[in-house]
Amino acid sequence: MSGSASAAKIPNRRQRMVRLAMEAAAWGAMMTVSALVSLLIEQGRGLTAQTGQILAIYFTGAYIAFALARPFLGFANRYLAFRWRFALAVLVLAGLTLGATAGVLALDYRAYYSEWHDNFFSIVWFYQQAYTVLGSTYQYLVIGTRLYWPLGPVFLLVTSWWLARKAS
Repeated sequence: MSGSASAAKIPNRRQRMVRLAMEAAAWGAMMTVSALVSLLIEQGRGLTAQTGQILAIYFTGAYIAFALARPFLGFANRYLAFRWRFALAVLVLAGLTLGATAGVLALDYRAYYSEWHDNFFSIVWFYQQAYTVLGSTYQYLVIGTRLYWPLGPVFLLVTSWWLARKAS
């Protein structure tokens, strides 16, 4: 009986995947709220289709970032003291969120500019892909990262603390 009781405490793979999906959705929602507050209050934008597309990019990037960061941080939590787990969580979550969101935006740019790109897998096509990705990443880093202020750092610190807890 004690064997079945201890087995009931260990979540199965499906439960872990559902938990990861829900946690990633929560992180995505936090970054979406951060972008929405910045768009509405600081930039004075209204709720338009373009605003919805921007928010979808931020949600998707944050969702992907959390889904990649959580297993890594869960593994690292076993071997580090709390302050190092916290610092690692801040760096990994921030870096992956910025990188994944830049990647999602690059895919969006690629889809838009593909109409004017050269034939698939030609030499010019590779250059066009590289410059499209570099251009979108530059634009995101210069303009897009402002949408994380003022709430993004607060959400990052709270979520990093939560991830760094011993129980996570």
